[in-house]
Amino acid sequence: MTRLCGKIWQSIVILSLVFAVAVWAKVTIYLCGDSTMQDWNAGYYPKQGVGQNFGYFFNSDLISVVNKGAGGTCAKTYYENQWAAVLSSLQEGDYVVLQFGINDRNYGKEDGLTQDSVFNKYMTLMIQEAEAKGAYPIIINPIRRSDFRENDSIYESYHQYPILCRSLSQNLNVPIIDMDTLSRNYLLSVGQYYALHYLNMVLDSGEYSTYSSGNNDNLHLQQNGAIAFGRITTEQIRVHSDPTVKKLADYMAPMYQVDVKVSPEGADSVTTLSSYYPAGVTVTLKTTPKAGMTFEGWYDGNGNLVSSNSEASVLSPYIHTFVMGSASTQYTAVYSGGAAEKYTGTGAALTSFPSGTPKSLEGVTVVDPVVVDTTTAHVSLEMKSFIDAYLPDTGTGYSENNWTGYHGDGFWNFQNELNSFATYEMTFPSAGYVTMGIIFANGGTANRPVNVYLDHDYYVDLNPTGGWDVWDTAYVDIDLLSGDGTLKFISLTEEGGANIDMFMFSIENVVRKAAATDSTDSLTTAISTKGKSALEYRRGVLYSPKASIGEIRYYKLDGSLVRRLHVNLQAGENSLQAPENLPLGVYQVQVKIPGQTKTFQMKNF
Repeated sequence: MTRLCGKIWQSIVILSLVFAVAVWAKVTIYLCGDSTMQDWNAGYYPKQGVGQNFGYFFNSDLISVVNKGAGGTCAKTYYENQWAAVLSSLQEGDYVVLQFGINDRNYGKEDGLTQDSVFNKYMTLMIQEAEAKGAYPIIINPIRRSDFRENDSIYESYHQYPILCRSLSQNLNVPIIDMDTLSRNYLLSVGQYYALHYLNMVLDSGEYSTYSSGNNDNLHLQQNGAIAFGRITTEQIRVHSDPTVKKLADYMAPMYQVDVKVSPEGADSVTTLSSYYPAGVTVTLKTTPKAGMTFEGWYDGNGNLVSSNSEASVLSPYIHTFVMGSASTQYTAVYSGGAAEKYTGTGAALTSFPSGTPKSLEGVTVVDPVVVDTTTAHVSLEMKSFIDAYLPDTGTGYSENNWTGYHGDGFWNFQNELNSFATYEMTFPSAGYVTMGIIFANGGTANRPVNVYLDHDYYVDLNPTGGWDVWDTAYVDIDLLSGDGTLKFISLTEEGGANIDMFMFSIENVVRKAAATDSTDSLTTAISTKGKSALEYRRGVLYSPKASIGEIRYYKLDGSLVRRLHVNLQAGENSLQAPENLPLGVYQVQVKIPGQTKTFQMKNF
């Protein structure tokens, strides 16, 4: 009888454990934040948000991590545009991580309220609405920008917002993970060079095919940085004072050590720190040689030279990427005179985890790159690629040409409603941070802002220009991806957006996807083919389908008219050169004949 009771009790315990796992499997962690949280697609690699790999840290049979980060958002705009979808999905027992404060100084404005009050209002709404669904909100302060001011100081780029988050945590009794303080300590511990070149998106030319010309960005994170700060977040979860937060630690996946060696010691200026990773995540190893040292390659724990990368966009021989397996291991950066060190450990998963930050690196050569402050300065106002907005791929609005002064075939007129839009399928030559110009006309009396969306929200004010045939240019800095992407303009008022004539970029070879396959040969053939029904221009030759009196306008890249000429065009080929006394520079040239308009770029050097 005793044995029978024991078996029954054992069965009850097993069933209770199975039931507990089944219930826990329904729990989801929703990550809500800005571009430092969001998923970035492969065209931006190695740029990633902290939430992009966060799910690897948890047992996927027990926890589901859903990254709802949206670039360019602040507490107010996230609540207005993204929060409803999160709230509708929340179940009792879910977790909601809220990370805002980076963009709130720019976009967190509301009539009659201070910016601090706006931030508190919308953070409180999200917290209270999540709690009303039975979910657990967690506030996370944003990761600091790597703005090193002195050896022991990193500028508090986000000003009052980390302080507001701490106050909200206390006043609303909501747990907080203070990544503002934690990231500051971590960045100081690794030093400026490591922070910028190994964690942030400061890339040298030739490191990645996606950023062929390099990149300067001390705000956003490359994959190694995103994983590092995700790891620090999980370390705080493991030791958190709030039991509901700490409970998540019981459902984390096993973690495995990657021990990183350099041989001979001291041959490098800096190398990726030894650390730990969950299985399945991509690990990035990188080394920077000291002057005069020759790097021979990365060697794995068996002493073998590695010859391939798991990420195809890697070009630099100093970088090696691989997918983490289910065993601890070791890699060696071998320089001339050195040798690979074989791994002698057991491969076992870690059972204890760091609670602090690594000690400062020795012998690091600190370099001060020219880093663009993406909150205040434009990258460049020199536009090099021009796109006619007249006919989008999809949209809610009208392609029109009933006002004068436009450059191409016409302009795009948004339908007079909130969230009317126009999308353009684009091909970008490389990833990078560039300036975009938008030529627009707003004949109304109020600002008609638009959201320029490219895997990220960019809010642009299109203020009144004094008439629908009076054109102006607005500029915004955006992150381009490498390859194909969808660019979307979304109106943010009930009146729709301003009329958009053209949009431009500060790099060359940005084209609409449909035009990306046009070849020089096909264009040349088209120009010389008799009977063609449209204006064509190629290399100083303008083809007109008929004899006509035409008009040629020369515009500066800011949209201002420089010269207007009337010309007699013959049917067929016409030589078209810059007019005498036209100042040197690059111009948008518009040719008009009855019923047709052609716009193209001309250099006068």
